[in-house]
Amino acid sequence: MLALFYPTSYKLIPISLFMKKISPDNIKEAIEILRAQGVIVYPTDTAYALGGIFNSRKVINQILKIKGRQDEKFTLVASSISQVNKFFKLNAGEKKLAKKYWPGPLSLVVSPKFSVRVPANALARDLARGAGRPLIATSANLTGEPTLYDGAEIINNYQSRKFQPEAIIDVGRLKKIKTSTIVQVAGDEINVIRAGAINKLAVTAEI
Repeated sequence: MLALFYPTSYKLIPISLFMKKISPDNIKEAIEILRAQGVIVYPTDTAYALGGIFNSRKVINQILKIKGRQDEKFTLVASSISQVNKFFKLNAGEKKLAKKYWPGPLSLVVSPKFSVRVPANALARDLARGAGRPLIATSANLTGEPTLYDGAEIINNYQSRKFQPEAIIDVGRLKKIKTSTIVQVAGDEINVIRAGAINKLAVTAEI
């Protein structure tokens, strides 16, 4: 089920009814928010993400306020490897890993601030495609709190807070799996920055 919510006076108000199918109109609304440098909550193949276009200072500042966070290092999701290549340069080792594990929960460090992946979630890919660039995909929970897998919990989590996302795409409860594995590739060496859904030994054996 999906619903899109907007905050009004720090209260989340539904602008559409819960539906059995994802509404193209709601996704269009979400993409318009993203293009306007807004911040939304959306599902990925690991958990719900809080995000917006990655190269907007406005978006980054708002995400930091919403999460109560200071660290500006983020995981991104992209629509395809072609979109990744438009904004980042992958080395030979990264291309090899991308070919094997994308779409999927393997994030490659591509700059001092960002790691990126193509998720195994069609909706997340569609949002990045519609926005025209990769999206920040930090976990939707507040800093220091557990990862959130249920749209209703996220709505409840934000409805009384001063800083809120502009929309929440609620597709119900997601399957609980680990967050993405983050790796940095330099030459023939793979450094696992964060253990996650993909086994460390499997990744490091690839190059």
